Amino acid sequence: MLPAFIQSSHDMISKWKEMLTSDESCEIDVRPSIQNLTCDAISRTAFGSSYVAGSKIFDLIRMQGHILFNTRSPMKW
Repeated sequence: MLPAFIQSSHDMISKWKEMLTSDESCEIDVRPSIQNLTCDAISRTAFGSSYVAGSKIFDLIRMQGHILFNTRSPMKW
């Protein structure tokens, strides 16, 4: 799994480098980047494809979680 983690990390760092200004500085909100890094690493190791390829599935999972945690009536398990 290590090569998948390395590739995911490399992709994230490459995106950060593209955000640098001419004086080689920038401000980055790392939360979305780390979230995407996690999703990408999971996708690569579990499904053999990058997060971008499976982003629709992750969007549906996020929507499902949002619905679950924002329901007004308590759910009985």
